[in-house]
Amino acid sequence: MQGGTEKNFALDNKTIKLRRLERIEGAILSDNAYNGAIGLTILWGILLNLLVYRFFAPYIIRIDYRIIVVGYLILSFACIMVIEKSHKPAISFLGFTGLAIGMGILLSTFLTMYNGRIIYRAFLATGIIVVSMMIVSLLFPAFFLSMGRVLCFSLLGSIVIELAGTFLLRLPMDFMDYVVVIIFSGYIGYDWAKAQAYPKTLDNAVDSAADIYVDIINIFIRILSIIGRKRD
Repeated sequence: MQGGTEKNFALDNKTIKLRRLERIEGAILSDNAYNGAIGLTILWGILLNLLVYRFFAPYIIRIDYRIIVVGYLILSFACIMVIEKSHKPAISFLGFTGLAIGMGILLSTFLTMYNGRIIYRAFLATGIIVVSMMIVSLLFPAFFLSMGRVLCFSLLGSIVIELAGTFLLRLPMDFMDYVVVIIFSGYIGYDWAKAQAYPKTLDNAVDSAADIYVDIINIFIRILSIIGRKRD
């Protein structure tokens, strides 16, 4: 997936971080409740993806892919603005739900190209990476919090290289799947460390879940491409 899902317009992470650090509206949750809210929100997004794929994929693939991409970009931008600007968890959750539905529509165009075995293997590999990076992030939070600028420039660089290589130079860019997996694996650790640094409110839990959810989906799509290519 190109620059659309890859950090969705490269929002200013420093501004967002400062805003959330100052956001203390609502009750402060316990660590378990806060992290549980993050996990459940992410699972809700994945469930919506599965439901959209299961029930609507046959109709989605009939739509021109360019229309889907443009529609997704507009919807995702609007939903991210709702998530980031709202201080109410219910409104942020509504924005997250819209983001996940849009992602599910876009994902369906990819998933229909692979069989169930490949999808399962990609899902399992993604889960292993996500859990591993969260654990490492808990052990070395300061290291990951210092990586924000490096990750941002790495992501922007990867987008430029991939677009230039694909559309200008007409070169095979399969190796970029591995590069993007590495970058978003770093983002998992970074966004998880940020989530633990924010005031543990329900709204911040939903906002942080949105960050991590986007990371997970990008990793999953790239791993799906890698495994699918090897099977071919």
